[in-house]
Amino acid sequence: MGSVGQGKGSLLVHTKDYVTRHHGASTWQALLQIASPQDREVLGGILLRGGWYPIGIVNRVTTQLCEQYARSNPDDEMRALASYIADSDLGTVYKMILGMGSPEFLMKRTGSLWNRYFDVGVLTGEEVAKSHWRLKLQMPVGEEAAPNRYYCGPGCPSWIEKGLVLTGASSARVNHVECRYDNGKYCVYDVTW
Repeated sequence: MGSVGQGKGSLLVHTKDYVTRHHGASTWQALLQIASPQDREVLGGILLRGGWYPIGIVNRVTTQLCEQYARSNPDDEMRALASYIADSDLGTVYKMILGMGSPEFLMKRTGSLWNRYFDVGVLTGEEVAKSHWRLKLQMPVGEEAAPNRYYCGPGCPSWIEKGLVLTGASSARVNHVECRYDNGKYCVYDVTW
């Protein structure tokens, strides 16, 4: 078995809050009921924002939310969740810094921002042209090894778009043009604003 990746507790804290606010407490309870006993023990306990949890737990609760309880389609649900996480997790001070910064300021820091949430994977970026960047996410695949396709597909672009909006970009667009879950060597994102 490969190495086990971990996700920051803030992902689970904000997922629980998102589900409760947007779908109701009964939906969170339903997610707990369909979780494995091991996952239920973690998800039903005290979730610590600063703690680290096995990425498999994060992946499974996200997949269940998106596939069982999405109001429209699973990718739209993940985009809404990722935007909520970005808005909730970027504290007031960080939002103020982003507001004083530029989109380039954010793009130069995407790697360190990725590491705030996951202990696996390397996210790098390069400027292609003015207001155009290309990001590359290198990491393994697997439910226990790394964030799943919901995080790399609709999740990561939505989070980055929200961050760009906080820097003042009005037309932020992030396209996931290559995916490691679809035989790509990396996940590649085309970012414009």
